[in-house]
Amino acid sequence: MTSAVIIGAGPGLGLALIRRFAREGLQTAFVARRAAAVAKYSASLQAEGLATLGIVGDAADPASLVAALAQARAAHGAPEVLIYNAAIVEPSRFVTPSGITEARYADAPGWAARGAPIDSASFEAGLRANVTGALLAAQSVAPEMIARGHGTILLTGGVLAFGPWIEWGAVSLGKAALRSLGHSLALELAPLGVQVATIAIHGTMATGTPYDPDLVAAAYWETHLRARQEWTPDVHFRPGADDGGDPDR
Repeated sequence: MTSAVIIGAGPGLGLALIRRFAREGLQTAFVARRAAAVAKYSASLQAEGLATLGIVGDAADPASLVAALAQARAAHGAPEVLIYNAAIVEPSRFVTPSGITEARYADAPGWAARGAPIDSASFEAGLRANVTGALLAAQSVAPEMIARGHGTILLTGGVLAFGPWIEWGAVSLGKAALRSLGHSLALELAPLGVQVATIAIHGTMATGTPYDPDLVAAAYWETHLRARQEWTPDVHFRPGADDGGDPDR
């Protein structure tokens, strides 16, 4: 049986991805930073009849992430699919104070703004979670995918990769770097049979909207199934033609 590893599990897209890939018959492991969250999600998934493996691991901590991936490999073998969905998401500016106290869009939960400009330690922590962890995860799984001649690596990107939003400076930079990483990996790995794509989500996910997490998760599954001649490094999830403008300007 083929397997999938999803790094970064939360109550929105993370859980939707776990459910989708498990329901499609893949042995699915997921990695989240907090033990309480892993236990909660595992119990919920088990109650739904989905046999998944929850692993505690921190995508921003190389040793923790490597150990989590090793645990997933020991349980399910080398994965056919890796999804990197981890990120530190916090509204922040680089030089001036935030112009908002909370970023809130549609019916999704809001994010408390940092207020003061981001400091170097927080900036570097964000890059470790948003980009460095993705590189480390890809380096961990790609050799076995290359040896098999097939595999899929999907990265959770966003509209911020194509143009920064004023209240999301650090996250915008992280998503742009993640997209660049995805393009570089695609150049390296596509000739060896491994698909790499960044899923650019152009709106705020909320249940019952065009950006329902289940709909977004379906796009990941469809991307995994693409024929080789259809591979592109960017996949856009954008139900509306005008989706993706900066609402805070």
